[in-house]
Amino acid sequence: MDRISLLSDEVILKILSFVPTKVAVTTSLLSKRWRYLWNHVPKLEYCDPSNDSEHWRASRFVDKFLLFHEAPVLETLHLTLSRNCPPIDIETWIRIAISRGVRDLKITRYFHGSGSGTIYPVLNPVPFPRSLYTCETLVTLNLEADFTVNDVPLTICFRSLKKLILLLVKLSSDDPVHRILSGCPVLEDLRLVRGNNDYVKSFTIAVPSLQRLIVVDGGVQVPGDDDVGFVIKVPSLKSLFVLSRCRGFGSLVKMPDLVKAEIMLNHGDSNKFMGCLTSTKQLFLCLRPPMDSCPLGVFNQLVSLNLCACSLVWCRLILNHTPKLRVLGFGIKQAKLFSSKNFQGCCISSVDVPTQWEQPSSVPQCLISSLETVSWIDYKGTQAEKKVVMYLLENSGQLKKMAISSLKSLNSEEKLKMLQELSSTQRSSTKCRLSFT
Repeated sequence: MDRISLLSDEVILKILSFVPTKVAVTTSLLSKRWRYLWNHVPKLEYCDPSNDSEHWRASRFVDKFLLFHEAPVLETLHLTLSRNCPPIDIETWIRIAISRGVRDLKITRYFHGSGSGTIYPVLNPVPFPRSLYTCETLVTLNLEADFTVNDVPLTICFRSLKKLILLLVKLSSDDPVHRILSGCPVLEDLRLVRGNNDYVKSFTIAVPSLQRLIVVDGGVQVPGDDDVGFVIKVPSLKSLFVLSRCRGFGSLVKMPDLVKAEIMLNHGDSNKFMGCLTSTKQLFLCLRPPMDSCPLGVFNQLVSLNLCACSLVWCRLILNHTPKLRVLGFGIKQAKLFSSKNFQGCCISSVDVPTQWEQPSSVPQCLISSLETVSWIDYKGTQAEKKVVMYLLENSGQLKKMAISSLKSLNSEEKLKMLQELSSTQRSSTKCRLSFT
């Protein structure tokens, strides 16, 4: 510790900024040299105990930190709070942080039951502080769980905001969304997760500077609610993730810089957007097939295509339009971004999953010249699945690896039978290695 004490205050403060604030404060007990260093750290990071009866601990700790804090700027404020933490306290802390030039603001109000993973509702919703709307220093704003956005001022200026995350924030209508986004001239990263607690039906996202967009609609479909859903006008986008069991795309513009797109929709007309995804290099689809012919366009840059098992029809439709495809996958890998069971699994009901597959009329160019890897998660061995796998083995001249992962519920005898069936299939590529787990 003596060797660390020889470091300059600037270096020590940098070290303390990487540890939770509670830890930084305890260093005041080490020696006189350390007694007041913590109150110059430009960061407050606090996680409230999960016990509701102890929400007062957060108020006491945060109040004292802000009272004794002497750094000229409070760059970071990250608070994870009990659902019973008084809204007036949260509003006060945000106002203080804004007055001190905060750049990174994150307020989380989730309350997780012990070991259950359940997210309980917040008892006291917090109004979106009006002082936030003109905070010109904010670079990152992250509000999670039961903030309410109602009275949005006409003048909004998030001049420096580059990353905006709104998780389960209650919106009174689509007008506040438009106003907030119109006040973000340099926004690059937008993440919106909606539940059943807002009143927005038609959600328009039009941000010219945006490069990364995540939109998750975890609400419940209301009978007779056939409104548009999402209208996305973001021509500079590089990464797109959309998950919705309730609504689809109203419209989507061409995105020439798009690198990665993940589309998981229970509803929506694919004719309205598939032609806008042709620039992407990586594509994942969990999507109903089109009822009529769909103008796909040519995916000249696509090298990796992943399809949910419900979307086998898309395999036949897309392969002829992907001349450079190298990796083809089937099945869903759960996104690490969302742990709630509400956001996991296939978006389409099992009764709607097509059980038939027709091979293309001619062998796609990508199978002849570029496809190297095929993987299948949760392979069940249905007739449709076997037809797809056998077709790919018989026609992929450059294939190096075919990896099949079966359901854990299958016994070893069933797995062995599947492996024998696939192993006996004639392969176009002599370099192809088949693995089955």
